[in-house]
Amino acid sequence: MKKKILKILGYIVLGIIIVLLGFFVWARYEMETGQLVKWDGEWYTKEELEEKYPPQQYDIEAKNTPEEVYSKFREALLNNNKEKALKFIVEDKKDLYREAFNNKNKYKEWLERLPKKINKENIHGNHASYYYLNEKDSDDNIAHPINFVKTNKGYWKIDSI
Repeated sequence: MKKKILKILGYIVLGIIIVLLGFFVWARYEMETGQLVKWDGEWYTKEELEEKYPPQQYDIEAKNTPEEVYSKFREALLNNNKEKALKFIVEDKKDLYREAFNNKNKYKEWLERLPKKINKENIHGNHASYYYLNEKDSDDNIAHPINFVKTNKGYWKIDSI
């Protein structure tokens, strides 16, 4: 009886080892062929990775311009319409800017600092770089950057200001 139980346990352990070995061979094959990718410490299939992190370069006609976005953003801030201003910020940074808008000192500083006009540095694909100079302080000759990103629906949004 004991021999029979040991024999069955041996087959079970051997079966588990074969299954694990098969899994590791399959995983290795998937990694080598690019079907399984490690990104930010997690493993993804190609499809999962593309769904979670869609391609940044896509060819779609713009439905607005960075200048229009900035102008509407600035106007909303001047009208103290913070929620409207947040509509011109990229989705993943809205909470950060919402928090900044609630800081009265920082908000007041922004209102005083943001000029009517911004200057184009470059536009490359779906990313645009602009800058502005502080009109209120003539001693401040520092170019303050503003970065825009075009969404996959063709709308420019502020990535950082």
